[in-house]
Amino acid sequence: MQYMKRLLFIPLLLTGLISSCSLDPGRVVYSNVVIPIDERSVPETGTVNQNVNIYVEASEDNGCWSDIHFVMAQKDDREYEIWALADFESTGVCPEMIVSADSVLTFKPERPGNHIIKFWMNNLEYENDTIAVGEALGDR
Repeated sequence: MQYMKRLLFIPLLLTGLISSCSLDPGRVVYSNVVIPIDERSVPETGTVNQNVNIYVEASEDNGCWSDIHFVMAQKDDREYEIWALADFESTGVCPEMIVSADSVLTFKPERPGNHIIKFWMNNLEYENDTIAVGEALGDR
């Protein structure tokens, strides 16, 4: 008799557990995710105290991505880092579309020499470009 009660209880327990589990993937939200920079244009040379413009472009291949923007941070007087950041939000299905953005980032070098620009491609990988900065002809 005790054995029969257990046999009846197990299917009831399993039914209760399975029906209480939500199979819905839920909502997933990430902010400021580092995404790869698809294209960039960096000048080979620059001049002290004159603006240097760097063109950047990034894209993602589905509509769950939004708010692609770029951040440039100066690490020291001749080293800069650039990131493409985006937000991701999904409830399980992402629309098929390309989400992209581009920008021109500007800085003004204060010293001559090689300026290193580090482009972050994800949280762990980056690629460097170098801009040779010289003094203006009248400053010598």
